[in-house]
Amino acid sequence: MISRLGLFLLSVAAALCMVTPLAASRTDAQPARQVGKGTVIERYADALAAVARPKNMVFEFTVEQSGAHNFDETHRIYRSGLHERDETLALAGTALKIPIVRVAPDNAYKYDVLTLSPKPAEYVFTYSGVRVVNGRTVYAFRTKPVAQSSFAVSDVLIDGQRFLPLVIAFTSVGRGMKGKGRITFGPSGPYWVARDVSVAATAADGKETRERIVWSKYRFPDSLPASTFSAPKPIATEASSAP
Repeated sequence: MISRLGLFLLSVAAALCMVTPLAASRTDAQPARQVGKGTVIERYADALAAVARPKNMVFEFTVEQSGAHNFDETHRIYRSGLHERDETLALAGTALKIPIVRVAPDNAYKYDVLTLSPKPAEYVFTYSGVRVVNGRTVYAFRTKPVAQSSFAVSDVLIDGQRFLPLVIAFTSVGRGMKGKGRITFGPSGPYWVARDVSVAATAADGKETRERIVWSKYRFPDSLPASTFSAPKPIATEASSAP
């Protein structure tokens, strides 16, 4: 099941907490070490250029929507290159005895950190301070795209250890809707992965819908069986199996 809001998000390659300006984040402690803002951007660009991307990955996510439509779902995803297997494990909080399986042979991953991150060549970065978030030093920048786009990053918090984006705030327009939200990233082994994304979108009639996705249970196997991405077979029923 893909909601109208979900299609809106996919159409702008955006991901999904209403956004509070990142510059207003509270600082509870001063970081032990700081570097200059120019150095931060240099290290950020280098980190994006060298970011490790898994060949294969397995993870779960929950998606909740409220507004025009209310629902919640749990999915397990298997990915290898552009191949994806999507298993719906639960609907409306109820686990399915038999998952609903969809296989896509050509489906680019929309929540890849390199895809969503603002690039120095594509954005003007304005430094707005250093702070500590969950014990991690972060450098805050407001960002303005050089060219107009349906998806635009408005703020980014750059992690002071890995120099990759910890939080990205964005705005997006598409499918008759306007939205704003933020996505958080973090480490999982050697990789930097999506953790939580939320969006609030308003339709032309003024109705607002909110959606949130939370990722968990990341794994990065060396390989996945070819059968993982085979088209699912129909489930046999008494009527279909009768002679």
